[in-house]
Amino acid sequence: MINAVIGNIVSLDNDKVIIRCGYIEYSLFVSTQTLSTLSNLQNKNEVRIVTVLQHREDSMTLFGFIDDKEREVFLQLQTVPGIAAKGALKILSGISLNNLIINLDEGNIKALSKIPGIGAKTAQRLVLTLRGKLVLEDDMTEVLVTKNNINSPYNDLANALSDMGYDRASCERVIKKIVKEFENELLKLSNKDKEQFIFKHALKALN
Repeated sequence: MINAVIGNIVSLDNDKVIIRCGYIEYSLFVSTQTLSTLSNLQNKNEVRIVTVLQHREDSMTLFGFIDDKEREVFLQLQTVPGIAAKGALKILSGISLNNLIINLDEGNIKALSKIPGIGAKTAQRLVLTLRGKLVLEDDMTEVLVTKNNINSPYNDLANALSDMGYDRASCERVIKKIVKEFENELLKLSNKDKEQFIFKHALKALN
């Protein structure tokens, strides 16, 4: 696998970037989000673009991403029935990562259906497949974490709340917020008291 290419940008055009690495020039398909970010770089030399190589019998296609977060979403989108690599890239071009993950978390079919090339049925499949798998950190930056990525014992708390019928992604977000907000108080408590403290505050926040 080619994890990333580092080199000088030769050209930016529509959905492609040409980057020279030594004596080789690579052609990468990118989203409009990545294209815009690269276009705004003052120094276009020694630029690092993370990649995914798609190898088929009759072709090899290299996809480029501005960072690991965008690449992870690109890969996750292809787990949705009916969405291939080009379709995943089109989705990333039609909506920011931040808004995509929020709409998936909220099950907002109407908003997802507005992405170019995505109808109501595809939007429903997106929600069914990815809801709760891609969530944002509590500060709402575009930092991606995967489902069940809360360290123990907080993962157990998220599981318990989820089993009670609360949305998994919301549980994780609330727990992370509580842990951050009450960091000093939690340091003074035993593990058992920490769980009870977080559980009580999480229930209050989720209701």
